[in-house]
Amino acid sequence: MASPLNRRLALAEFVTRLRQKMSDNIVDVRLFGSEARAEAAPESDIDVLVVVQPDRDRVQFEDRVIDIAFDVNLDFSVYISPRVVTPEILNHPVWRETPFLKNVAGESIPL
Repeated sequence: MASPLNRRLALAEFVTRLRQKMSDNIVDVRLFGSEARAEAAPESDIDVLVVVQPDRDRVQFEDRVIDIAFDVNLDFSVYISPRVVTPEILNHPVWRETPFLKNVAGESIPL
């Protein structure tokens, strides 16, 4: 179980590594879920939305984001749970109406 300070340090390190390794492809990074609502327990996962471009490479980028999260998780004994989307998904009228994206839009914090 990670302390609140350790969770914040892990999140900062995750964002730093993302921006270092994928700077040309990262559009936005946002915290959501219990951590964003300040309701996280020490064992809670840390939900992060990662917006990448271009759309055609989303699956490849998702693998890279997950690898970065995995390494940070091991280094800090936390569980960062990334969700990788593209601007096309965020702006698509059908996807925007999903409970997931509505929730993210309502509570997310830019990182």
